[in-house]
Amino acid sequence: MLGGALAIPYILSGPMCFANNTLAISEVLSTIFFVSGLVTLMQSTFGVRLPIVQGGDYGYLAPTFAIMALPQWKCPIPEENSNSTESSLINNDDIWKTRMREIQGAMLLSSLFQVVLGFTGLVGVLLRFIGPLAIAPTITLVGVALFRTGAEKAGKLTVEYDNCCSTLASYLSNLFFHSLGLHWGISMVTIVLISLFSQYLTKIKIPVPRYSEERGRVYVGRFPLFRLFPVILAIVVSWIICAIITAAGGFPSDPSIPQYAARTDARAAVLKEAKWFRLPYPGQWGMPTVSVAAVFGMLAAVMASIIESVGDYYACARLSGALPPPKYAINRGIGIEGIGCLLAAAFGCGIGTTSYSTNIAVIGITKVGSLRVIQFGALILMAFGLLGKIGALFVSIPDPIVGGVFLVLFGMISAVGISNLQFVDMNSSRNLFVFGFAIVFGLALPHYMAMHPGAVQTGVPEIDQIITVLLSTSMAVGGLVGLILDNTIQGTIEERGLKAWRQHLSDDSDEFQTASIKVYDLPFGLNRISNYKVAKYLPFLPYNDEDSSPAADEKLRNIHSKL
Repeated sequence: MLGGALAIPYILSGPMCFANNTLAISEVLSTIFFVSGLVTLMQSTFGVRLPIVQGGDYGYLAPTFAIMALPQWKCPIPEENSNSTESSLINNDDIWKTRMREIQGAMLLSSLFQVVLGFTGLVGVLLRFIGPLAIAPTITLVGVALFRTGAEKAGKLTVEYDNCCSTLASYLSNLFFHSLGLHWGISMVTIVLISLFSQYLTKIKIPVPRYSEERGRVYVGRFPLFRLFPVILAIVVSWIICAIITAAGGFPSDPSIPQYAARTDARAAVLKEAKWFRLPYPGQWGMPTVSVAAVFGMLAAVMASIIESVGDYYACARLSGALPPPKYAINRGIGIEGIGCLLAAAFGCGIGTTSYSTNIAVIGITKVGSLRVIQFGALILMAFGLLGKIGALFVSIPDPIVGGVFLVLFGMISAVGISNLQFVDMNSSRNLFVFGFAIVFGLALPHYMAMHPGAVQTGVPEIDQIITVLLSTSMAVGGLVGLILDNTIQGTIEERGLKAWRQHLSDDSDEFQTASIKVYDLPFGLNRISNYKVAKYLPFLPYNDEDSSPAADEKLRNIHSKL
């Protein structure tokens, strides 16, 4: 999650006019850390209750770029012969904070839509039409979307913000590929180390000294270091290698050379500028402002986030050994994500929050799907937001290392998406058509939108922006195509995989499942509300009227005894 979060303030710094203000970048990053930790704690405790991390959603960058491309928000360019006062205008806090407040206001109103959609149960109603052929392309495209646009321009990192809607996809793709191309050697070292630690050395345990009260002495124990921390270990080792090469003068010292980003001191200015302790708070940049065009643009990002998150919930449940989430848990999860976006807007992150697919992939690599791990991780993330120097330290991770981590993790997510097809009859030409076309069209249409700016012309700029952003989001396009085709092309429920899928939803006997449906209940006794009739009208809670019989209790005890 850190790799994705670190890039956000740097991406926002261009259109928001604080690219040269390292202190502003550090403060925005600390805010993102703090809010991401807070929302992760809320989601894992009161939301969908899966080990899923919440972080900055790249889908919100598209409307942000579009809003900042309006004439009134373009960054001022000082004249060559201007005096020092005029030259410092671009670093004035008022310049970027006014832009941040505009994004905050748009996110505040648009996130209310997500809150309503979740807690009213409308998302759960849609789930009756969603099967494996809709979920599989959605999750798969999460992993492959970054590889589709702007690949032929991967070495170019300069973006004209005036043409935001057409260049955003290229910009994100360029940022990713550029981080790999900065130094393929370092990227490949990171990839090899992750593969080595997570796949080849998982059974190797490191001898460590331990003390036993029973034995009354110190003895040598075994610790599964490689199985628990493959990604962190790979980053640390690669970071040390970069530090050695940097000290030896192996990397260029000219910032204009791409390989300069592999230096460990490339972002040393952030460490110097950041404060030791800083408490983010709502309204820290001032009172948010609201405009209709900005709100409509943000709604597109909200819809794309919801589609992606529903797929993420299923993927996370599968990898962590839980039953697929029931409708009430998904409703609650989407509602909490909406509240998370409200908090992100109030604190001024410059971006909304969503479930992080890369962290779901980490579960597949580390085999650690504990809810407590994510909750303690959320507290640590909040501490990073409070300790500015700690957060700034992560900013100094060389880009090629982050790029190498992305290669492995996005591949895992794509594989998780495809694994949902195990419920579907893939010998059927119908299903091959639905899945294949959803994948290809989910890549082709956004690519066309990126190559042809202004293709949507309805005469209403706000509507043009909404349609453009939706059609430029691979996960939304692929998921929607799969959903429509799967529900309109004739096919039996066995052929479509719905029968096996629904049996899987209610089956507690899967050997890979280590938890019952009760994991989705609210903690601290709050789930007692489900025993009252009012829960029948609350779509984000289960209703236990039928499950309160002695026979149901006996069945539940048998399930727990098997577990």
